[in-house]
Amino acid sequence: MPIDHNTFDQFWMLICAVLVVSMQAGFTCVESGLVRAKNSINVAFKNLIDFCIASVLFGLVGFGLMFGASWHGLVGTTPDMLFGEVSPWMYVFFIFQLAFCGTATTIISGAVAERMRFSAYCVSALVVSMLVYPVIGHWAWGGALEGTASGWLAQLGFIDFAGSTVVHSVGGWASLACLMIIGPRVGRFGPNGRPIEGHNLPVATLGVFLLWVGWFGFNGGSTLGFTADVPLIIVNTALGAAAGGIAAGVLTWRTMGRPAVDKIMNGVLAGLVAITANCHIVSPAAALLVGAVGGLVCVLGMQMLERLQIDDAVGAVPVHLFAGVWGTLAVAVCAPDGSWGEGVSRWQQLQIQALGVSTIGLYSFGVSYVLLKLANHFLPLRVSEDDERIGLNIAEHGASSAVLDLIVQMDRQARRGEFSQHIEVEPETEAARIAMFYNAVLDKFSLETDRRQMALKKLAQLANYDTLTGLGNRRLFQEALKRAVLRAQLKGTRGAMLYIDLDDFKRINDRFGHAAGDALLRHAAARMAEIAEAHDVLARIGGDEFALLLETIADTAQAVGVAERLLAALSQPFPVREHSLRVHASVGISTFDGRDGDGAAVTQRSDEAMYTAKLAGKGGVRVYALDPDEFAPVV
Repeated sequence: MPIDHNTFDQFWMLICAVLVVSMQAGFTCVESGLVRAKNSINVAFKNLIDFCIASVLFGLVGFGLMFGASWHGLVGTTPDMLFGEVSPWMYVFFIFQLAFCGTATTIISGAVAERMRFSAYCVSALVVSMLVYPVIGHWAWGGALEGTASGWLAQLGFIDFAGSTVVHSVGGWASLACLMIIGPRVGRFGPNGRPIEGHNLPVATLGVFLLWVGWFGFNGGSTLGFTADVPLIIVNTALGAAAGGIAAGVLTWRTMGRPAVDKIMNGVLAGLVAITANCHIVSPAAALLVGAVGGLVCVLGMQMLERLQIDDAVGAVPVHLFAGVWGTLAVAVCAPDGSWGEGVSRWQQLQIQALGVSTIGLYSFGVSYVLLKLANHFLPLRVSEDDERIGLNIAEHGASSAVLDLIVQMDRQARRGEFSQHIEVEPETEAARIAMFYNAVLDKFSLETDRRQMALKKLAQLANYDTLTGLGNRRLFQEALKRAVLRAQLKGTRGAMLYIDLDDFKRINDRFGHAAGDALLRHAAARMAEIAEAHDVLARIGGDEFALLLETIADTAQAVGVAERLLAALSQPFPVREHSLRVHASVGISTFDGRDGDGAAVTQRSDEAMYTAKLAGKGGVRVYALDPDEFAPVV
């Protein structure tokens, strides 16, 4: 049976509808590739679910609101028109327009990626697919099913052939409203802010190609039949995209010193968005201009949003909103005279285009912002900071992967500063090899850290302990005395410092040599350490002088008792090599209770008491009294 023209037109439209639906795969690749791996599953799933939501709501309500019988050119009044008596052509037209609705809805997912709750995103998809896109679609395309112009913008002569504004700017305006409510991602801006790079640019690039191919159906099918205009539309679509990518590449190379991959990809998409409104009436040369300007507008728009600290994760607002506005105005700027109808000047058409752009923008942004701001009070749009750091793959869906597990564990180690444990991932995966090398780095880091800690410990040992005797040195003792005096002041306790000098050490050192003298000092230090309690501080002050800090004593007699035990221990012979050496010691005692000076004063008093004991004879003890001439002798 031969295929008549009407049947072939329907076949063409169905092919184009399939191409437009395939753009969802392109959006999924672009957006999931331009975000971090820990959020890629979340972004991909949002692209899937928003098309499901758009399909159901557009079928139930949106299609009738957009193409039903018009109420004053503002909205269709037959939301259930799909469920009455429907012709094959209406089914074809519906599936094509459904693909457009899904495109407008899915634009938001990339802009708000990595921080918007899945449930809140579903709300945004509902708002766009049921309350925003169908109403605006009626303004510009109402009556298209019957081949008439029933929408108020269409009646004025507004031209947006395939939806630079009706589809793309609508999605861009809604995205901007979401971004202004939820704010930037953690770490994106501020004093330590930094750009956040996507984890898989090759996949994102593949997504751009998928969108480019799907766009041929997007623009080519908007003829609503296989007409003579289709070849020109396809050519202009291809040229606009290519020019957008080249213009973005040249601009980024010029301003940044390198061709920025993400901006060039967005430049291609911006060229596609810009040419969408006018591809049926501009020449191929004009298509190059329209696409190139679209690419430039996109790159400059991305830079402007960064300066305003509006965090668009994938550049959706510059691509779809800014380039969409330009493409819609380009209808009047770049199309030949007479393309807009009889008696309409270029300036008049520009005014009509500007009116359409501004009113659609006001409605899209206003309704989206108000409804989402209201929803934010009952259902917070944004995830918590902890969930954002973990990643929405896990926080929102409990989904993970070997690479993601690796990233999460590495991030946890970085935040906690704990690098002693190995990373564990599923074996025989790409992540396993990365983990193997990372664990090798951890081992090396742990080894170097241990060496550094040992070196620091050694430095601390040298700074605070005497290398010969192993006792604390003057520095350590003075710090301990200072703390003890302060505690005595605060708690009203009493302590004592014993200053010990070996009387006969110089004679032994001169007679038997320094080696013997050092051995004697070590033996003396060991015997004194046996007398000292665990909470006391024994130190070698210098040469043959030692000090013992008794942090808490009941009375002076207790300190004197300790001094006498020290003298008794030191009076015993010391076996040094083949000799049996004897020494005597003099001990000066200064008690303190926090009311009679600081650590330096206590040290000076005990030193004076020690010299008094030394002058009085070897092996003696003196307790410092208020009158230096009345130092109490120990009987």
